[in-house]
Amino acid sequence: MITYEVNRAELELVEKKLGDMKSKAPQVFKNAVNKTARQARKRIAQSAKGAYTVKQVGFNNHMKIKYASAGNLTASVDADGKPLTIIRFKNRAGRPKKGGSAAAADITNSGLKQLVSSQGGKAFKMNGLVMQRVGKERKPLKVLHSNSVPKMVEKVYKGERGMAGALKEPIQSDLRKNLEAEIKKIVG
Repeated sequence: MITYEVNRAELELVEKKLGDMKSKAPQVFKNAVNKTARQARKRIAQSAKGAYTVKQVGFNNHMKIKYASAGNLTASVDADGKPLTIIRFKNRAGRPKKGGSAAAADITNSGLKQLVSSQGGKAFKMNGLVMQRVGKERKPLKVLHSNSVPKMVEKVYKGERGMAGALKEPIQSDLRKNLEAEIKKIVG
């Protein structure tokens, strides 16, 4: 969960800029924080698209915004969801003949890598999923998964996974710009 709150010093600064209309400060903050939350979700999804091979739509569906109100000037971007199946990422099926190559997947934009367990079991596609045998027997099978969306969002937000940097500063910058724009709307 990524949360941005307005602190007391920022509130006093905005009230000072608004002058006689300082009673509108909570509305200004609410609008600015909510716009920043929408921008943050978009920024995170775009960064995730650069770091992972999963489609941006997959991230947006798992990120919900809790909007700020005039009484509660806190907005949050919450990510939820289970680990995604490997099929949601760039992948290639293994060769079906015995002894062929294993299925391969590219989760983090680092190139396709063959999926082979530590015991040497090769992954394969079956019924629209990438699976692997648990032991030497034909069954049971396990479906292969990646990290969960919240974990991927966390890594993107912190600037891991080959990203240029953390997203905290750009989002803070967006909040300041949105506050200035909202003040201009009211003051004129």
